[in-house]
Amino acid sequence: MKTKFVRIVAGTGLCAMSVLPVQAWAADGPPTPDQTAEAQSSAAPSLTGEIVVTARRREERLQDVPVSVVAFSDTALERSSVQTIADIRTISPGLTFSSEGGKDNTSVSLRGIGQIPTGEVTPGVVTYFANVPLASLGSNVPTFDIGNIQVLKGPQGTLFGRNTLGGAVLISPQSPGQDFGGYLQGTYGNYDYREVQGALNVPVIADVLAIRVAGQIRRRDPMTYSINGGDGFNDVRQDSARASVLFTPADWLKSTTIFDYFKARESASGYYLLRQNFSFTDLFAPSVGAAAGSLIGASLDAQTAQYLALQKQNFYGAFTDDSGSGRANRRNWGISNDTSASFGQFTLRNIFGYRKNRSDQLINTSALGPMYLPGAALGSPVDVPFTVFHAAALIQRQYLTDEVQFLGSFDRFNFIVGGFYSHDTPDGPSGSTFSAFTTPGTPAAVVTANVRNTNYAAFGQISYKVTDAVTLNAGLRYSWDRVSACGGAIGTSYAEDSTCRSLAELNLPDGIGVVSNRGSAPSWTIGADWKAAPDLLLYVVSRRGYRGVNVNTPLFETRFTTGGTDPACGSGSGQCVDLRPFQKTGKETLTDIEIGEKWTFNIAGAHGHINTAAYYSKYKNALQFLNAQTLIPASAPDSPTNGSFGVNAADLSIYGVELDAAVSPSRNLTVSFNGAYTHMRVDKLTLPDVEGISFTSSDVNKYAPTFSGTFSANWTLPVRPADGDLVLSGDLFMTADFGGQYGEKLPGYNLVNMRLDWENIAHTGVDLSFFVRNLTKERYFAAADVLLKSFPVNSVAVGDPRTYGVVAKVQF
Repeated sequence: MKTKFVRIVAGTGLCAMSVLPVQAWAADGPPTPDQTAEAQSSAAPSLTGEIVVTARRREERLQDVPVSVVAFSDTALERSSVQTIADIRTISPGLTFSSEGGKDNTSVSLRGIGQIPTGEVTPGVVTYFANVPLASLGSNVPTFDIGNIQVLKGPQGTLFGRNTLGGAVLISPQSPGQDFGGYLQGTYGNYDYREVQGALNVPVIADVLAIRVAGQIRRRDPMTYSINGGDGFNDVRQDSARASVLFTPADWLKSTTIFDYFKARESASGYYLLRQNFSFTDLFAPSVGAAAGSLIGASLDAQTAQYLALQKQNFYGAFTDDSGSGRANRRNWGISNDTSASFGQFTLRNIFGYRKNRSDQLINTSALGPMYLPGAALGSPVDVPFTVFHAAALIQRQYLTDEVQFLGSFDRFNFIVGGFYSHDTPDGPSGSTFSAFTTPGTPAAVVTANVRNTNYAAFGQISYKVTDAVTLNAGLRYSWDRVSACGGAIGTSYAEDSTCRSLAELNLPDGIGVVSNRGSAPSWTIGADWKAAPDLLLYVVSRRGYRGVNVNTPLFETRFTTGGTDPACGSGSGQCVDLRPFQKTGKETLTDIEIGEKWTFNIAGAHGHINTAAYYSKYKNALQFLNAQTLIPASAPDSPTNGSFGVNAADLSIYGVELDAAVSPSRNLTVSFNGAYTHMRVDKLTLPDVEGISFTSSDVNKYAPTFSGTFSANWTLPVRPADGDLVLSGDLFMTADFGGQYGEKLPGYNLVNMRLDWENIAHTGVDLSFFVRNLTKERYFAAADVLLKSFPVNSVAVGDPRTYGVVAKVQF
């Protein structure tokens, strides 16, 4: 890794100092105490001390907040060519994204806390859009017309929103203003990338009513081509729109309503065939006999070897089979309202959100091309088509949240108390379909999975200034969770929730049933901060985070999942696994302690900051997932949804150090470094033995890389063609090996991104920009698809190749 890093830096020649990404040095506009900060665009970076965030639900300088927070303004996002939320991983080390199960199943991990790719599990890191929490489904939102993004690290919940274990990502769209204006922007890049976006701000009634309308259209040809012929994978075809209304009928009353819409009709992700773990003979011999099993296995092994050889010659290619290019069709829309009323030192606030998400995906998860069983082994005159593994899922859900806050601010004392409610339910038939080790005519496992989740909580936090320099902080939250799921194999299509529950009342041993779980737990925070000097903050904080209970679907009740016997079980052994002890999952808790400092300096005209944080966490009852596809036939009526089930498996210790440092030796240049070191240790396994499934401490998911870091630079050049600023920005992102599945990690990599902005050309309001991502053509794996060693073949998602383009923007 070190040698590779040196080679890349050397290869960038004279641009080495500007190959590094800019952090959010543009100052955020001052928000109201009850509103998320809005970042102002600025040609030149401003001092770190001017950044205003609302991590504690009131406006504060970033350097005065006694927790680890990273903020990115709209300018910082532009200069790093961030197009979706997942792109911020390269400018926020320690934050990782995965997309196991398709483009829309995006999960975020932070400080080693993530989310298993099965079930409707509460995210370990919650993403908020306009202060409303989002589910993992549909959370990878486009970043057009965004005000700022804040990344809060560590357990959350005593101040706002949902309780979390790892942190929160706050996305704030640009709010309507009192001036008429807007912008129009067009982008063209390789792979025929086309993007048009814009926004229009209209003050309807001066200082009373303002409207902002924004939208984006994105198109791109497939980035992954089909090796054996076909349309390719990983294209972009997305339409987005947003309308915001700001209503301020009086100085003490403010209400913001936002409607947003997103639609995508795209091909599926094309996966890279990574390896074969064992011979197909091992799968077939126990059920069809040694001779036939050997014949079938040898044929499938030979075909797999051919595909592996072709794959190694085509890094950015994937195989097409009878699923074609698959599909990744999504549609999301939502409406939110944030209303606050201020009465002197007190503020009453309500945040309401309602969303609908629909995702329809089909994926060639095995990453193999067409496979055939030898006809001679089956008594057929011709070879028989054979599907190793296909996955399809239809998810239709609706989400309702409401949050009430009451805030008070005094000379030495301020507080917030509130309540939170969320309720999400099916919005039509939902479920998954798996074709695993099947031939034509074999019925696929069409499993309905309809889940209802309810969460409500009361929370509060106080801060008291013991002296002008010392402040004590304490917060408490109590959460109640309830989940009820109905699922099972109901005919050849997914069933409505009402239909499923009616069939469940028949109490037949068919896997169709209702599984319920409920739980509750406290979470808290306690800490102190000391302003040791005007520009130096020291702090210590301890927190308890909580993630609620859940269930696995469908109801495990047939011989296939209750330890019975059947020739199709256990890869031909006939012994079926007993999953009943794992029908429900328990709560998870994380208790941490964090110490940190935030220092802002001005030495000999050089401005900057150095922020460090060190933490130690105890993570109890950590949720993992186990795969049962080789033990339970896919046609079993109660085969686990998505072929996997969640289990509370381990107690972990996680500790690390984070550094955020920057210096501006002049007003035209900012250089920075943001890095995170994370270490995870398995204290003990809490998972009972599962017949036929091996799970050891080395199989525990390790989401975070041991190290990741970003060097950044932003340089306003000393030349002004056509009286416009030339700003050169860049970033160098480095990561060590990072989380895959079952404890296995994917190789680390380095990425170089650059951008040149020519701003306000000839005072016309026109900007022209040139960008390139992955400048050095790094070939790397971005995420796991299937890395299970119990599966015959494994696949991964490759990272994007080098992309480049030009952006034209006019502001008015």
